[in-house]
Amino acid sequence: MIARLKKDPDNSGSVLGWGVYRMAPWDLKGVFETKEDARLQAESAGEGYVVAFGSHRVGTDDFVGGHPE
Repeated sequence: MIARLKKDPDNSGSVLGWGVYRMAPWDLKGVFETKEDARLQAESAGEGYVVAFGSHRVGTDDFVGGHPE
């Protein structure tokens, strides 16, 4: 899945996509190519998980995104 995401031109080693995460405690469920795929994952992940578009450093749980949708 990560292989299909576009490289982040501003951050070496990172990709752009729709992240599914919970702020506290921090948990990044994944980064997805489409907003719809991310929303489905957020719904199945449970309470507190949100979706936002952003940059993910591959191989880590680092994700920097905009405002959750």
